[in-house]
Amino acid sequence: MKKKILFTLAACILLCTCSMLFTYAYLIAQDEAENYFIVGENMIEVSEEFDPPEKLEPGVRFTKKPVIKNTGNLPCFIRARADFSDSAAEDFCEDLDIDTANWEYDSSDGYYYYKSVVKPGEKTTALFTTVKVKEDATQDEMIDFDILVYAESVQHDSHGGDCPAGEYKTAWEKYLKD
Repeated sequence: MKKKILFTLAACILLCTCSMLFTYAYLIAQDEAENYFIVGENMIEVSEEFDPPEKLEPGVRFTKKPVIKNTGNLPCFIRARADFSDSAAEDFCEDLDIDTANWEYDSSDGYYYYKSVVKPGEKTTALFTTVKVKEDATQDEMIDFDILVYAESVQHDSHGGDCPAGEYKTAWEKYLKD
């Protein structure tokens, strides 16, 4: 009987020791995994080539070529607007020579929509290239002015950047609806 009790006691001690060792091993076990990901950035930057005239006078024409660059890491669609800083200046200037081959105007919101997807690092074509003061404008009505170019972007759904014709409209409608 003593042997049975000693055997049972030894078995219990062995079982408890093994259980503690397995529990201790489980609790101190470590595993490391590195999970790398890149956060998508939808960022743009407006820049321009600008050659202002020395003197603002009737009939003068000068270069102003605003372009928008995708500085983020995702392809995007871009829309822009060009506003005169003063309505009087808009009255004595001719209409801007908008690049209608690549930009489409939406009169409901006043924005020009770039028809193609702009991939990271790429630029749009210039929204317009020149500003011209009307020939019949008088020197008295001339005032200093700015043409402010404001742009927005929305992420393109496909990170590959494929763009069927007219998809820019769908992307902006979806964005503006949400």
